[in-house]
Amino acid sequence: MNGSFDKKPIVILGPMESESAWLIDRLDKRQEKLIGAYTFHEGLIDGYPVVICRCYIGVVNSAAAATLAIAQYDPLCVIIQGTSGAHDPALHQGDIILGENLVELGSFYTLHRDEGQGSAIFDWTQPGAEINVNNNIERVNTLHSDNRILDVAESVPYADGVVRRGTIGAADIWNRELDMIAHLRRTLGTDCEEMEGFGVAQVCAQLDVPCVDIRVISNSEWHSQEEFNEKYGEQCQMFVLQVIRRLIAEQTLM
Repeated sequence: MNGSFDKKPIVILGPMESESAWLIDRLDKRQEKLIGAYTFHEGLIDGYPVVICRCYIGVVNSAAAATLAIAQYDPLCVIIQGTSGAHDPALHQGDIILGENLVELGSFYTLHRDEGQGSAIFDWTQPGAEINVNNNIERVNTLHSDNRILDVAESVPYADGVVRRGTIGAADIWNRELDMIAHLRRTLGTDCEEMEGFGVAQVCAQLDVPCVDIRVISNSEWHSQEEFNEKYGEQCQMFVLQVIRRLIAEQTLM
């Protein structure tokens, strides 16, 4: 089922208005479809069907939007994109991380500690997400974006910073403590963090739909002058538009 299209559309999710509105405005022949609380904007880019949804902030929101989009449109692929906070001190605002690896930051097991012993957060372990892999229930710590889409994204020219593959962490947490950021980078290899990507990747993995997470660095606790700036959400969308156009022109997944 492809909604009103005769081809499998590309689905793009952006959590905030500043991470979705610019792309929505680029759709030709745009129509809206409301499914529950989520508005899906159907249209064309370079004559190819594309659906864009502001999925709202958070892992549950993004996973719900991805699930509805897959059920409604049977998409060619799902792209989750937007802003992120740097974990790698070498990254700066405007740099783009392509999520070769996607890890969950919000799932923990804690060791027993008696009342009054306090918390030992750096001793917590992360069990990963429970997913069905080939009819086997497994705990998975790391998911991956589709390598074919990553190859295309790497080939897109970008003059406003670095573009490279990396590890993106996601949870309903905004980490601003440098010791915690350093701990997550040391133990999980994270380059940046956001609040949606792993949920989308988990849904896509279980429903066998190619996906990719593309994130621009919008803020970094390592650099005092790099507070969150929503303008980078538009910058990411501009890059993603070029990725979409190249996917269409090269018929990468078709």
